[in-house]
Amino acid sequence: RTCLAEGQTILIHAAAGGVGHIAVQLAKQAGATVLGTVGSPEKAAWVTRLGADRVFAYKDVDFAQAVLDWTHGKGADVVFDTVGGDTFCRSFACTKVYGRIVTLLQNECTPELIKLARLRNLALVSELMLTPSILGMHDERVHQRRILEEGARLIEADKLAIQVSHVLPLEEAAKAHAMIEEGHTTGKIVLSIP
Repeated sequence: RTCLAEGQTILIHAAAGGVGHIAVQLAKQAGATVLGTVGSPEKAAWVTRLGADRVFAYKDVDFAQAVLDWTHGKGADVVFDTVGGDTFCRSFACTKVYGRIVTLLQNECTPELIKLARLRNLALVSELMLTPSILGMHDERVHQRRILEEGARLIEADKLAIQVSHVLPLEEAAKAHAMIEEGHTTGKIVLSIP
């Protein structure tokens, strides 16, 4: 339940990924300044076409320092993390004081970085879409359905573009997961069910 306000700056990690490229478009529609991290110049160009204001190739630059430089030392109001690990932990340094980091993953950071997050008064938000189903929260599942319906309306109105990079048969689900973990895809991987 982390909201992004118009005029805020958001850093989206893996901005060319299956979740990231959608987040870029939605953040831009919310009126945010959108920064992103990607792995190649080609992905940077594509994410820029989706609306990102600035994209950093994490292999070429220290993304945390680049974000601080771009924001004149303030940092991003919100960081959206779909990478985890070191990327999540290093994001503390480039998140604005009293900012929010939203992650889809379970992460562990060094005690020094946890102290930095505390010093900066960062809100660390963990999101798991399955929580309402796992915990039997009917009203929350209805709320999620409404979000998905709104997404469908945006797609139908050509306000949200979904990039499909690969379509694999269901039997190759393990291969799809491996591809996601490698991080070399652009957009979504779809499993087809016969």
